[in-house]
Amino acid sequence: MPSTDDPSELDTETEAAIRRVVREELTKHADTDTRGAVRAITQIGGGLLVGWVGLAAVTGGLVASDAPPAAFGLIGVGFLLLIAYGWRLPPFR
Repeated sequence: MPSTDDPSELDTETEAAIRRVVREELTKHADTDTRGAVRAITQIGGGLLVGWVGLAAVTGGLVASDAPPAAFGLIGVGFLLLIAYGWRLPPFR
């Protein structure tokens, strides 16, 4: 790269190489968009299924042990915190 006073200027070879790499990456990711959408939907569905089964099991255990109503609230807040944490994980971020 030639030495210039303006570091934001690129020579034509470097700029062409950058454009080629970006174009290849965009093309590669365009092919996997459908699989990524299916994966995201199945991940959400699986999470909901496991969450509902887990919530039912915990609630059943609390009912069977005659737990105070505050325990149900704490469990509900705990599940909301898990949902908020999961929202920060891929594919949502």
